[in-house]
Amino acid sequence: MDFQASRLRDFSNSILQKAGVPDQEADVITATMIEADARGIHSHGLMRLPIYIERIQKGYIRKEAQVTVEKDQKGTALIDGHYSAGQVVATKAMDMAIEKAGEFGIAAVSVKNSNHFGIAAHYALKAAEEDMIAIVMSNTAPLMPPTGGAEKVLGNNPLAIAAPSDGKNPVLLDMALSNVALGKIIFAKNNGVSIPEGWGADKNGSPTTDPAAVLDGGFVLPVGGPKGFGLALMVELLTGVLSGGDFSKMIPSMYDTTQKQSISHMMIVIDISSFMEVGTFRRLSSTLGEYVKQAARAPGVEELYRPGEIEFGVEASRMENGIPVSDGVLDDLNKLAVSLGVQPLSA
Repeated sequence: MDFQASRLRDFSNSILQKAGVPDQEADVITATMIEADARGIHSHGLMRLPIYIERIQKGYIRKEAQVTVEKDQKGTALIDGHYSAGQVVATKAMDMAIEKAGEFGIAAVSVKNSNHFGIAAHYALKAAEEDMIAIVMSNTAPLMPPTGGAEKVLGNNPLAIAAPSDGKNPVLLDMALSNVALGKIIFAKNNGVSIPEGWGADKNGSPTTDPAAVLDGGFVLPVGGPKGFGLALMVELLTGVLSGGDFSKMIPSMYDTTQKQSISHMMIVIDISSFMEVGTFRRLSSTLGEYVKQAARAPGVEELYRPGEIEFGVEASRMENGIPVSDGVLDDLNKLAVSLGVQPLSA
């Protein structure tokens, strides 16, 4: 069923506010989920709202964010999120990184003791809107084994890079370092569909197309095999290790509702004007994108796409025509609404 973004936004905000989240913070959390669903990244959309609420109710995510700056040195800072909502903490960290980059040319803001922050692109795009380049990283609970291993050691540690362009949209790379985000496997299981080969393995390390087998002690697999695992390891170093927060096997699953998570992020922002005139960069960025768009196509390929282009197109259409919510997710959301005394979603 499709819903207008405004309806989903009001619904999500009402749920979060009922759980005790302040209005402004509810807006921030909701914005990341609506953005994800609008872009077709349902793994990070409203399907996450029930687990967020459960963790808030159990005190594992603070109802009202507490964010403190532990270290502040010109172009760098270390932030402690004190187990607040990841979206709120990450937004404050990115705002700080943008401000510092504007003053010092480049900035790196490290975050510890945060929570799941949604799609990394949301924060990277904030910098691109300010004519800056951003690199955003986060660690997660372990999901992937090392190459040749049979034990979860690293998360799929998302990475996003955004840069402005004279084109319709910024240039945007937003990816998990597994072949697919775990949320997509959860989404497949909830909707009773199989997953493509290469997405995951069962608890014995054997490839599987059954999402339940992946979720029952199995693994998601790194993109590009050992290269993807190596990149995930370096993201772990730049997030959990460098911040002094938890990392690797120290981090429990979000769906383990018996304990807190301590998630770490890294926001790196580069002020383009420290290197060249912004208009020149935007023009050159657009030219690079056109090299991609106008490249010779392989047989049967109708169009070539820049990173992020497909998702931007989907988002524009859905923000105008409605955002789909699957039956399984809608049922979960409406059960949550009834439990909190909020009006359920309906056509």
